[in-house]
Amino acid sequence: MCEKGDAGDKTVTEAPVDKALLEQLICSPCISVCVVDEPTGFCKGCWRTVDEIAQWPRMMRHQRLEILGRLAERRGATSLTDRGRGPMLAAD
Repeated sequence: MCEKGDAGDKTVTEAPVDKALLEQLICSPCISVCVVDEPTGFCKGCWRTVDEIAQWPRMMRHQRLEILGRLAERRGATSLTDRGRGPMLAAD
Protein backbone atom coordinates (compact mmCIF):
# COMPACT_ATOMS: atom_id res chain seq x y z
CA MET A 1 0.00 0.00 0.00
CA CYS A 2 2.87 2.37 0.70
CA GLU A 3 4.79 1.64 -2.48
CA LYS A 4 4.20 3.73 -5.55
CA GLY A 5 2.49 1.88 -8.33
CA ASP A 6 2.84 2.35 -12.04
CA ALA A 7 0.54 5.26 -12.83
CA GLY A 8 0.47 4.13 -16.44
CA ASP A 9 -0.99 0.72 -15.62
CA LYS A 10 -4.59 0.95 -16.82
CA THR A 11 -5.39 -2.68 -15.99
CA VAL A 12 -5.94 -1.91 -12.31
CA THR A 13 -9.55 -1.23 -11.41
CA GLU A 14 -9.96 1.90 -9.35
CA ALA A 15 -11.77 1.10 -6.11
CA PRO A 16 -13.38 3.67 -3.82
CA VAL A 17 -10.76 5.06 -1.47
CA ASP A 18 -11.31 6.59 1.95
CA LYS A 19 -9.35 9.79 1.32
CA ALA A 20 -9.25 10.71 5.02
CA LEU A 21 -7.69 7.33 5.81
CA LEU A 22 -5.25 7.65 2.93
CA GLU A 23 -4.07 11.03 4.23
CA GLN A 24 -3.37 9.42 7.61
CA LEU A 25 -1.13 6.77 6.04
CA ILE A 26 2.55 7.13 6.87
CA CYS A 27 4.58 4.11 5.88
CA SER A 28 7.00 2.30 8.11
CA PRO A 29 10.65 3.24 7.60
CA CYS A 30 11.57 -0.46 7.80
CA ILE A 31 14.02 -1.57 5.10
CA SER A 32 14.12 -5.23 6.22
CA VAL A 33 17.49 -4.94 7.96
CA CYS A 34 16.11 -5.91 11.36
CA VAL A 35 19.08 -6.09 13.71
CA VAL A 36 19.24 -4.05 16.91
CA ASP A 37 22.56 -2.44 17.77
CA GLU A 38 23.00 -3.24 21.47
CA PRO A 39 24.97 -0.11 22.50
CA THR A 40 22.45 2.33 21.00
CA GLY A 41 19.25 0.25 21.05
CA PHE A 42 18.52 1.35 17.47
CA CYS A 43 17.65 -0.94 14.58
CA LYS A 44 20.55 -0.92 12.13
CA GLY A 45 18.12 -0.59 9.23
CA CYS A 46 15.45 1.91 10.25
CA TRP A 47 16.99 3.56 13.34
CA ARG A 48 13.90 2.92 15.49
CA THR A 49 13.93 1.37 18.96
CA VAL A 50 12.28 -1.99 19.60
CA ASP A 51 9.41 -0.19 21.39
CA GLU A 52 8.90 2.19 18.45
CA ILE A 53 8.84 -0.74 16.03
CA ALA A 54 6.33 -2.63 18.17
CA GLN A 55 4.03 0.38 18.60
CA TRP A 56 4.16 1.61 14.96
CA PRO A 57 0.96 -0.17 13.78
CA ARG A 58 -1.03 1.47 16.59
CA MET A 59 0.48 4.95 16.37
CA MET A 60 -1.47 7.97 15.21
CA ARG A 61 -0.22 10.14 12.33
CA HIS A 62 1.37 12.77 14.60
CA GLN A 63 3.19 10.06 16.58
CA ARG A 64 4.62 8.51 13.42
CA LEU A 65 5.77 11.93 12.21
CA GLU A 66 7.46 12.53 15.55
CA ILE A 67 9.29 9.19 15.27
CA LEU A 68 10.36 9.96 11.70
CA GLY A 69 11.80 13.27 12.94
CA ARG A 70 13.81 11.43 15.56
CA LEU A 71 15.22 9.08 12.94
CA ALA A 72 16.77 11.95 11.03
CA GLU A 73 18.32 13.27 14.25
CA ARG A 74 19.66 9.81 15.13
CA ARG A 75 21.24 9.35 11.72
CA GLY A 76 22.82 12.80 11.95
CA ALA A 77 24.17 12.21 15.46
CA THR A 78 25.80 8.89 14.64
CA SER A 79 28.52 7.64 12.37
CA LEU A 80 29.25 4.23 10.96
CA THR A 81 32.84 3.12 11.35
CA ASP A 82 32.14 -0.05 9.40
CA ARG A 83 29.06 -0.66 7.22
CA GLY A 84 28.64 -4.12 8.72
CA ARG A 85 28.76 -2.94 12.32
CA GLY A 86 25.71 -0.71 12.64
CA PRO A 87 25.35 2.70 14.28
CA MET A 88 27.83 3.94 16.83
CA LEU A 89 27.34 7.18 18.73
CA ALA A 90 29.58 9.98 17.56
CA ALA A 91 32.04 11.37 20.08
CA ASP A 92 30.91 14.50 21.91
